[in-house]
Amino acid sequence: MKSLIPWAVVVALLACLPLLSPPEYFIHLGVTVLLTAVAGTGWAMMGRYGLVSFGHGAFLGIGAYTMALLWNMAGLSPWVGIPIGVALAAGAGVLLGYPCFRLKVIGHYFALVTLAAGEIVRILITALREYTGGSLGMTPDRVPPESAFLAMQFDKTGFWWLALAAWAGGLLAWWLLDRSMSSKALAAISEDEDAAASIGIRVTREKLKVTLISTGLAALAGR
Repeated sequence: MKSLIPWAVVVALLACLPLLSPPEYFIHLGVTVLLTAVAGTGWAMMGRYGLVSFGHGAFLGIGAYTMALLWNMAGLSPWVGIPIGVALAAGAGVLLGYPCFRLKVIGHYFALVTLAAGEIVRILITALREYTGGSLGMTPDRVPPESAFLAMQFDKTGFWWLALAAWAGGLLAWWLLDRSMSSKALAAISEDEDAAASIGIRVTREKLKVTLISTGLAALAGR
């Protein structure tokens, strides 16, 4: 647990930053950096074990557009839409990963599959412009100030704390994975899949575990 103390101090200091009343644009940039860090943390979870993905933008997009579409079309609060988007993105990651892992699609071939998945999602978002806004992007419907919390429409400081919490959650997920038996199994798999399988490691299951976490974090960054 001692290794978590420096990170906890960093998160606590960053949480106090808005109290110094920095310019709003500075907070906006900070939120962008934190959300990018969340997505990067998720991506690195797979990359460190040889599962290089060029399609994490797809999962980020699934998370973002699921939340926004549920709000605009069904009036479902983003507080509910975000977990749904994360679950859908994680499910899409498993759906993509399972056949790849079962058929031993690895290395450059796996990277190309993920690149294709990212392009498919991008094309779909552009093609469904009537609902998604296409290449111009999508703007959530605005609400009166009294409903701002429910709609997650508040000032930059609120988004700063939310993004910081998401990043802290990503770091905690990394720390837990790094100290689990799955980390040792994945390290063995990245060295030699056949050798890892021969000593009883369930290769597909372990790869799916890290894919689930990684794609879920990417979707969380898309909120």
